[in-house]
Amino acid sequence: MTQDEQRDFEFLRERRLAQVAALLIEERGLNFNDAFRELYNSKTYEMLSDPRSGFYIQSARYIYSYLEKELNTGRLEQ
Repeated sequence: MTQDEQRDFEFLRERRLAQVAALLIEERGLNFNDAFRELYNSKTYEMLSDPRSGFYIQSARYIYSYLEKELNTGRLEQ
């Protein structure tokens, strides 16, 4: 991955993380810290952090649907 591609990936990943955390706050009533804790401790986060997965280019709502299933069932649905 080139330096430009890495920078683009990191920008998009961070944007999606913020958007998904906002959905956790809005839809689950979590506070800021709890929302990020749930997100960072999830398999969804691992997928989002792997540039090979392409997950980071999906919409925040799509990513949130994976996280929601993971939080409700204890496993990541693929």
